[in-house]
Amino acid sequence: KGIYTDLTSSQQQFGASDFAPYDFKRSRLAENFKQYCSISPHTSAEKRYIVPALKGAVKETEGLIVCQFVPNFPRHVTNNSDEVTMQDDIFPAAEKILSDIENVVKKNPSLKSFEIIPAEDNENKSPVFHQEDCLGLASWCVQPLYCYAYRRLFELRQNKHRREEPSTIARWLLGALLLNPDVTTFWNMRRELVRSHKLEASEEFFFSRLVLYHKPKCFEAFAYRRWLLSYILNSKDGHYDPESVESPLCRELDIATTCADRYASNYHAWSHRRHVITLRESRGFAYPTLETEWKNSLAWCQRHVSDYSGLSYRQFLLNKYMFELKELPRESFIKWPDVGEQWKEELFAYIKSNISDTGDMHQLQRLYDWMNAEFRAITSSRRRQRQTTYFRALSYWLEECRANDSTICTYNDHEALWCHRRFLAYLLLRFMASNHSYHEDETYADGRSADESAERKNVQKSLTNDVTVCHDFLVQAFRARTNKIADLAIKRDQHEKMLVERFFKFLQSIGFEIRS
Repeated sequence: KGIYTDLTSSQQQFGASDFAPYDFKRSRLAENFKQYCSISPHTSAEKRYIVPALKGAVKETEGLIVCQFVPNFPRHVTNNSDEVTMQDDIFPAAEKILSDIENVVKKNPSLKSFEIIPAEDNENKSPVFHQEDCLGLASWCVQPLYCYAYRRLFELRQNKHRREEPSTIARWLLGALLLNPDVTTFWNMRRELVRSHKLEASEEFFFSRLVLYHKPKCFEAFAYRRWLLSYILNSKDGHYDPESVESPLCRELDIATTCADRYASNYHAWSHRRHVITLRESRGFAYPTLETEWKNSLAWCQRHVSDYSGLSYRQFLLNKYMFELKELPRESFIKWPDVGEQWKEELFAYIKSNISDTGDMHQLQRLYDWMNAEFRAITSSRRRQRQTTYFRALSYWLEECRANDSTICTYNDHEALWCHRRFLAYLLLRFMASNHSYHEDETYADGRSADESAERKNVQKSLTNDVTVCHDFLVQAFRARTNKIADLAIKRDQHEKMLVERFFKFLQSIGFEIRS
């Protein structure tokens, strides 16, 4: 069987000048083969793979080209040259290229990056590049390679009775997911191979790291890594040391940081980071610590002031510090007994720096002196710890508020900073509502006399009033500081003036008035 094309018509030109190594140039057919090699993507860069299939299959017969049927021939040729199309699932070089990629990945578990490299069509060499810890693939083979792997995998998926070697399926999946990792079906097929022990779960972390370097905002790759973490931790052989500094969770945070750096507003990376911190708490890991996350995320946000995705993670941590971590760890309280005093001094210093009224200053000083006296008089370790926890929560809010003040004053026209300030105002109101008094749920059923219990209740009431006054001063200081920042921002340009107006409208909607 063959396809016969009359060469006498000028409309049917195929051209094969690039096939000179096989003496096609000396044939009178050379002038009539002008377009064959220009049909994308099978260009001269692939002749090392295509020409052997053509050799001996094309011959001249009395002004005709006889193209005999050749298995894996990369084209479908018809009598009309405009209808020359590519068989997407037939690419003779596919298995060779996939094998080369697989060998590089298996032999080099330290690979850190994968990139598509723009390459000229006339380069007659392997499309797989490997240099140190970097893997690259020439751009000319991306489309046919992906089409080949895609067709093979879906044919396998649709035909349940078809049997293929797991290693072959893994190789197809490797190629397909490196080029397009947003196909959930392919990740599910890879999960099946891990469950059946055809793939090592630990090695899958290295593969998915390559995928995330190439596509840092790929949700499916992050979901796969989360599944791998749970799979390993839940497996019978998954022994891990929760106190180890080299925790697998620390590796996940490094991946999330890299992805956030490579793609702006990468909420998938920060959501993955939230999952890791939540998993750390549920599994009892000592590392990474929340304090390390707090410092690292602050440094990242100060380098990316327009990226609200990082600020949303800061809000997640701030919520934990202010509402979920009700008490300090016992060892922290014993190691730093005066840390509560430091946090209290910082809070009162912030309030004092933003209050100008003389009467308020005197009242604030009396409140500070009374709280110091009350704190020294506390004999109960639990009550002392609760008061320290209260000031610790406010100290984290204060640190974030100061960072926000600084970035707004330094950088113009960043809506993310004003949106983050909205959250800080809302969080302060929420904290005051939930912590009207850090003594409110304290009980004194300790067998003491009725008179002594009544005296303690009076002390508790007095403390409640003083904490309320402290909250009022804090709100007043935040108002004063916000007014100063808003005045500065309004003078800079009209766009930032609009951001400030939106900020004030939000505060009014939650009952937090700033301007009188």
